[in-house]
Amino acid sequence: MTILRLTLSKARPWDLAGIGASALCILHCVATPLLVIVLPALEIFERQTHAGFALSILCIGLLAFVPGYRRHRRWQIVFLGLIGFGMLSAGVLVPEGGMSEAAEVALTVLGGTTLITAHLRNAYFCLLCRACGRQPCAAELADAVGA
Repeated sequence: MTILRLTLSKARPWDLAGIGASALCILHCVATPLLVIVLPALEIFERQTHAGFALSILCIGLLAFVPGYRRHRRWQIVFLGLIGFGMLSAGVLVPEGGMSEAAEVALTVLGGTTLITAHLRNAYFCLLCRACGRQPCAAELADAVGA
């Protein structure tokens, strides 16, 4: 837990934004079916909202993962981000009625969780990377593990 706290405290703004946007998307996806029962008119805007979330998350992901890859050369993080984005955006890309509501929710939650994991790993490797300007990274990490 200490490493996670240290990683989040030193994370770059785009990784934090990506974590927040992915978490908000998961929350929206889980809450929408319940809200539609109470306010059926919300269903009219659901597809546009999902598309807006997906586009925002793509832009934030590019702003976080491209510089991270340039520094760390960890293609696995970029791949994890692409897989997460693909799952998250399935609700927009699959034609209406092409998958059940439960499958859409499951894919979106899994995709958001995968993106959060990718952003956390990107932030973690930034913490370790001396090129990020966080001197001395290795000493901070050793302190966090020992604490």
